[in-house]
Amino acid sequence: MPGERSGSGAERPPLEDIRLDIHPPSGGCEPFGAEPWQRELRAFRGEMIYDNGRLPRFRLASGKFDDTDEHDDHAYHMVCRAPSTEEIIASARLAPAELLEPSRVMQMDEEVATRILESEGFRRSDVLEGARWIVDPRHRGRRIGKLLVVAANVLARHLHRKMIWVGAITAAGQDATLRRLGFHEASADEYVLPLVGDNVRVLFCRPEQVLQRDPALTAHIAPAVADALARIRLPEADAPAVPSVTSEAPDDSPA
Repeated sequence: MPGERSGSGAERPPLEDIRLDIHPPSGGCEPFGAEPWQRELRAFRGEMIYDNGRLPRFRLASGKFDDTDEHDDHAYHMVCRAPSTEEIIASARLAPAELLEPSRVMQMDEEVATRILESEGFRRSDVLEGARWIVDPRHRGRRIGKLLVVAANVLARHLHRKMIWVGAITAAGQDATLRRLGFHEASADEYVLPLVGDNVRVLFCRPEQVLQRDPALTAHIAPAVADALARIRLPEADAPAVPSVTSEAPDDSPA
């Protein structure tokens, strides 16, 4: 999720002209890309990461874009579309950390990752690992990045996950954006993101803390997440009763 700056004029509602879809893990039954939406998502991510030639490996010899990643099979994929055109305009990936071998965060710094878990009293099975937070540059300034962050934390609560951790890109200001939204920096160290090559910092958050920072936005987005989840079949262990998001929100306005 690149850093976003507000556009001029009045802010548009974050879900105006946006459809949020959530796709569950495929489990590796078929290669990620077997379904049309998966190929479309890979092409979208590849084009965005290609970044006008900055990372040429994401453009194929045919001229098409592609982003393949071994973690896709295990992840929930949040996809934002423009209903008028059906095109993807933003996406993010959230994967159960215990299913990732290796977890990118653990791979970058196992000592830091272990320290996070121990300090919070969590196990890897309490964690969702975020990645591929991407907003099409043509659609920035609409708070879509913030929508993805809030939606990811609502999803974490639905799945009874107590933490999200992520490698946040520093050059794009992604780490600063996530800190403003309630993430905490695990250390000041920077790491090279595998395959992509960008420098990242490890950040983490507790979903309830992020959601309480903006209760109005949380209440606005939570029904969309619930609707998206209702359209998919979750594994039984991951399908609890829908928690009340607004019941934990403070009465005062967010900071």
